[in-house]
Amino acid sequence: MLRHAVCTILMACALPSAAAVTLRLCTDEHSRLPYITPQGTGLADHLIRAAANELGITLEFRPAPISRCREEVRVHAVDGFPTVPYSPSVTDFMAFPMHGDDVDASRAISNIRAMVFRRTGTATSWDGVRFVQLTTPVLVPFGSVLLMDRVGKMGIPMENTARGLEANFQKLLAGRAEVAVGSEFTGAALLTQPQYAGKIEMLPIPFSDEPYYLSVSKRFSDANPGLMEKLWNTMARIRKSPAYQQEMRKALDDYARAPKE
Repeated sequence: MLRHAVCTILMACALPSAAAVTLRLCTDEHSRLPYITPQGTGLADHLIRAAANELGITLEFRPAPISRCREEVRVHAVDGFPTVPYSPSVTDFMAFPMHGDDVDASRAISNIRAMVFRRTGTATSWDGVRFVQLTTPVLVPFGSVLLMDRVGKMGIPMENTARGLEANFQKLLAGRAEVAVGSEFTGAALLTQPQYAGKIEMLPIPFSDEPYYLSVSKRFSDANPGLMEKLWNTMARIRKSPAYQQEMRKALDDYARAPKE
């Protein structure tokens, strides 16, 4: 009790300016387990909370459709999003941890992989660079800027109207497309469900394996430059700590073992 009180007092004394700062994060209204949830209880959320607590920053999580989140950051209705890939689609209005002119991957939240999924028995394949025997548009979840950018650069047809990977799985089963790309964890969880097990398969080569960052609006970063550097640095330190690494392994293991509805 006394130790907690002393720690609280020391933090308050050491960080009077940070204590007045509130960081408003818009987060996806759908869980992207194990990293983010609408309530701010995912792995990435925990990392941001731990660092913010050290610095006396107040956090607010506001769930919304991901496309609305991006627009709300753009118009400064909120300050940032917890997991953002470094993509040309957002770098004009969002700030990332940088090292010189390059984004600093050592201060990322985590590396997150996207995989290719196809109807079992479909001839279409992915060799890590290009799709082979592809005759239909690639299905991409709406609002997934990194995946949309990557498929767009390949110059192949794309459909990105579905709100999530499961909706695209249903399109695969209906024969409306041959392949879909999406989150490795989300897809693996869906594949355990009876309606998809044995009917859709995940191909072995990742479509992308990219670092994702806590990213804030450039206006928020410009208003709090020293604070954001401290926040990104604190997150990087906590992420490398044995305690967080253990928490991450446990969370990933628990998620993999949890029954999926």
